[in-house]
Amino acid sequence: MSQRLKDRVAVVTGAARGIGRAIAERFASEGARVACLDVSAGRIEQAVAEMQAAGHNVRGYVVDVSNRAAVRAVFERIEVDFGAPIAALVNNAAWIRYQAPQDIDEETLDRMLGVGLKALVWTLQAALPQLERSGHGAVVNICSTAAVRATADSMAYCAVKGGVAALTRAAAVDFGRRGIRVNAIAPAFVPTAAALANFNGAAVTRRTESTPLGRLAQPEEIAAVATFLVSDDSTFINGELIIADGGRANAAL
Repeated sequence: MSQRLKDRVAVVTGAARGIGRAIAERFASEGARVACLDVSAGRIEQAVAEMQAAGHNVRGYVVDVSNRAAVRAVFERIEVDFGAPIAALVNNAAWIRYQAPQDIDEETLDRMLGVGLKALVWTLQAALPQLERSGHGAVVNICSTAAVRATADSMAYCAVKGGVAALTRAAAVDFGRRGIRVNAIAPAFVPTAAALANFNGAAVTRRTESTPLGRLAQPEEIAAVATFLVSDDSTFINGELIIADGGRANAAL
């Protein structure tokens, strides 16, 4: 493995499992020192212990990213703990529930917006001065193809991810003037444990069969895109939504 992120401090939210954990592991394998954030103390403790046992330079932090004060506090602590400013931020944390339009309730919508969209504002605010001082500032927001196409009972989810795509474009303008790049990745369905909890076998089969590559993405493939976007291999890419769906969004299948 190359060392494209050698000695850089990276933050990954929702890092205890799935895509977030894959990104944390890939960043660490590329030489980064990774702060792994998650709302579940048990999951992040186990994940960090396993990554450390594999030789990765990672630390775990328990935080609800929808809480502005908590985010500010943990980002300040990360700089102290690692002795350097944050150079890369990946906003991966999400809270998802699919509901028919008439069944969407206020508690569900507030939680989805809080973790999936509002949290990005808080992390960007908290990270901005550190990203600027690092000299390598780059942000990756994990979006979804739901930002550009819809499925049944996904109105709230599509709204959140559409917001992530729009926020990414706007942040790229404001942050770009300070030397910080902001991009997003839009995966299609990735069969992580959390994702599979929302879909039955028939739905997974339909998504697989409608993907031109004939398979679903693995978390490590999304992690590879994230690594590219925070590395010096992509220094003139800013404000983009990179669709990583095996061609599904473009296929009339």
